[in-house]
Amino acid sequence: MHVAKRLLVFLIGAFALQATTAFAQSAALQAQASSLPTFDVASVRPMSYDDDALSHIYNPSRTSEFKAVNVTLRALLEVAYGIPETQMFSGPGWASSDKFDVEAKSDSKTNEQLAALSAEQGKQAKRQMLQTLLADRFKLVAHAETREIPIFALVIAKGGPKLVKTDVSRPELSGGRGRISIKGGDDALAVLAFELSWRLGRPVIDQTGLRGRYELTLNWTEDDGPSPAPASDASNAPSLFTAIQEQLGLRLDPTKGPTPVLIIDHAEKPSEN
Repeated sequence: MHVAKRLLVFLIGAFALQATTAFAQSAALQAQASSLPTFDVASVRPMSYDDDALSHIYNPSRTSEFKAVNVTLRALLEVAYGIPETQMFSGPGWASSDKFDVEAKSDSKTNEQLAALSAEQGKQAKRQMLQTLLADRFKLVAHAETREIPIFALVIAKGGPKLVKTDVSRPELSGGRGRISIKGGDDALAVLAFELSWRLGRPVIDQTGLRGRYELTLNWTEDDGPSPAPASDASNAPSLFTAIQEQLGLRLDPTKGPTPVLIIDHAEKPSEN
């Protein structure tokens, strides 16, 4: 998918984590579903198709407010399950083409519940709230599996990483065509891998072993046409591969590996309200 058509600006926080962690935490939350907060009111409206319109997701972890503008069901699933589209399979074709506006919130009591949680607990609770909303409004049925699929392993390149440490605790993420900027958060490299996944059209798994708060900016040159399919080896790779090594001291290795994936068993278009 062309980067210029797939810009998501996250105003508060970054939802990207390793998919294995997201699934494990979601499963734990599902076991406690009766005690979890839910959205009290929600509005879902289909959007007229505009291939150049920007998408936007606002999802603070410590309040019940959620807002998504001009997004697909698969983009909503990225937030709800913490997994990139490249690790989603099956489902109707409209799930990746039809756009929706979604607004949801709860009462002050729910906000107090979320505010009392840690940032990570709040993030996971919001994921479960959104999963419940999607099941209700889109009649979504999905399940997790592990499959052996082509991936890119994000590893440390020869010469070591070229990363700058920061004390910023709340992750800041921005980007666009040929650019990714990440500042802070406790797992900046996992966020980078998540962002690279949808740009390359193949899952990127962080295998650097580097956890912590980093500040990084990645710039690369893109073709004017659609983004190329992932290369089978580095010699045919787009310039993004070179930029990652030169600017960050990291490397993308094409390989195969057992990867958590999300299977969309069923979904229906919601009625407008």
